[in-house]
Amino acid sequence: MSSGSAGYGKVTVLLSTHNGSIFLREQLDSLYQQTYPNVRILVRDDGSIDSTRNLLEEEHVKGRIALLQGHSNLGAASSFFELLKNAAANKAEYVAFCDQDDVWDPEKVARAALRLAAVPSDHPAMYCSRVEVVDERLAHIGYTMPPRKIGFGNALVECVTTGCTIVLNRAAVRLLGKNLPISGVMHDWWCYLVVSCFGEIIYDSTATLKYRQHGNNAIGLAGNIYIQFFRRCHRFFGGCGGHLRMSTQASRFLSIFKDRVPVSNRQILVDFIAAKSSWYRRLQLALSSDIWRQKWSDNLLLRLLILINRY
Repeated sequence: MSSGSAGYGKVTVLLSTHNGSIFLREQLDSLYQQTYPNVRILVRDDGSIDSTRNLLEEEHVKGRIALLQGHSNLGAASSFFELLKNAAANKAEYVAFCDQDDVWDPEKVARAALRLAAVPSDHPAMYCSRVEVVDERLAHIGYTMPPRKIGFGNALVECVTTGCTIVLNRAAVRLLGKNLPISGVMHDWWCYLVVSCFGEIIYDSTATLKYRQHGNNAIGLAGNIYIQFFRRCHRFFGGCGGHLRMSTQASRFLSIFKDRVPVSNRQILVDFIAAKSSWYRRLQLALSSDIWRQKWSDNLLLRLLILINRY
């Protein structure tokens, strides 16, 4: 994949695996078949007990992938953060997140690199895209909907980026690598939050991979409207499931970046956090257009959650 790569910035694909032997070979093959000529694949296994590590060792011996040392079970987000820390310490021009059970279109990396190359090198940027949702046999189910509006006010309350589509430029990798949170934050949401605050989000409305929907997905995309509704209610009204509430994540974000938050976003962030301790400020926040979710029903539900202080 590296022949003829002069002039093409290196793309490091970060792949975290966990008991993924059923679909991993197909995903790896799709990475090997990328048309972009300068791709490195860095893998971290997150405590697999099936044959995943054997498969990875075989590919490593062949020189097709690089393996990060250590395979304790950290969870998907922390495993990806470990990979990101390694990438930040190296000089890849672009970094892409990769799940173990998808199938990438051959042009996926090339599309992202082309769009990111148009951004000044010192400006943090994150590329993401739609996905085609498929079943275990790759039969088409549907496509994810493009967001109607992206930005920091959305990133505070919702993650619209599918992690496996994310590609970061070097400036974004440096920024994220130096400011990683402790456990509880999903890696894709954190990337969206940070880059939307300090840089640029590039959304590609073309689907660039087949997102395999099956029972073992770490997070997964809901398969139909009923499952979506159930998951939404559970997420909003049930337990946090090990992840932070929106306001807690926002507080953690402010504690890490402090006075570096641009003025244009700082007041939104401060108001969002301060509303937790004031009924009047929650009412103001619930009526504000500075924060928003993509679907009108989710937007209404968000306002309700703010009013009852469950955000």
